[in-house]
Amino acid sequence: MSPLFFPRIHSPYRPISPDVLMPNRFFRHFSRFAIVFVITACPLHALAANPLTLISETYSHWKDRLFGGGHATPTEIDAPAHGPITMQPGHPQRLAIDANAPERDFAKGRSHYRVIELTQPLEHAAVRVQIVAQHKHEGHGHEVFKPLLYGLGDGDNARDPVEVKPLHVDIRPFRRTRLLGCVTLENVQRIAVATAADAVGKSYESDVRDAVKAPTPGGFYYTTDAVKVMLPYAATGVLILQITKEDAAGKGC
Repeated sequence: MSPLFFPRIHSPYRPISPDVLMPNRFFRHFSRFAIVFVITACPLHALAANPLTLISETYSHWKDRLFGGGHATPTEIDAPAHGPITMQPGHPQRLAIDANAPERDFAKGRSHYRVIELTQPLEHAAVRVQIVAQHKHEGHGHEVFKPLLYGLGDGDNARDPVEVKPLHVDIRPFRRTRLLGCVTLENVQRIAVATAADAVGKSYESDVRDAVKAPTPGGFYYTTDAVKVMLPYAATGVLILQITKEDAAGKGC
């Protein structure tokens, strides 16, 4: 059998003529040209990998590209509980900003903070941020830390803050809820991670999250309904940071 053989399918319905759907000859030719242009302008491997990239990257693809298993990422390690955190580009660390962390005034108000010291200066950097929801200190439910990144210059002078946004909620079975975000920085080696004073007491509010379905280790099935997530912002919290070296400004997210 020839590899190009296709069986004939007999249908009782008559095909609709293109002249009926698109009577104007100009538009018929233009539509054919547009389809050919789109296909030839995009690499074939990109079309095969994700046809939706013709329009825009979906949240699912973005999450897998930056935080999923599609690339080799070292296992995160716990940062020291006190003092500056030495970080090697590409190696994620889990850090806590708690009530024992130092406190100072920033452009967005007074805040507890931690200092990240990179092992090398980076002209272009991308910062992948995972904000791990924590139990509230008082009452029920969970809360999160809303991070601001301040590049530090000589004398620990803080530059203008860079807010990690947009934030996307990541809810998976059997793990802590997280908010995911990514920002790019230029000419950095030392970074202060803080929050905005006026954010504390406000809340993160997600779009309606899709329903989650997954098998449990015991063979049962885990399901949730589609919900809208609200998480209050707190003055302290836990983050997982990964800073990568990039080739150009604005790349990496």
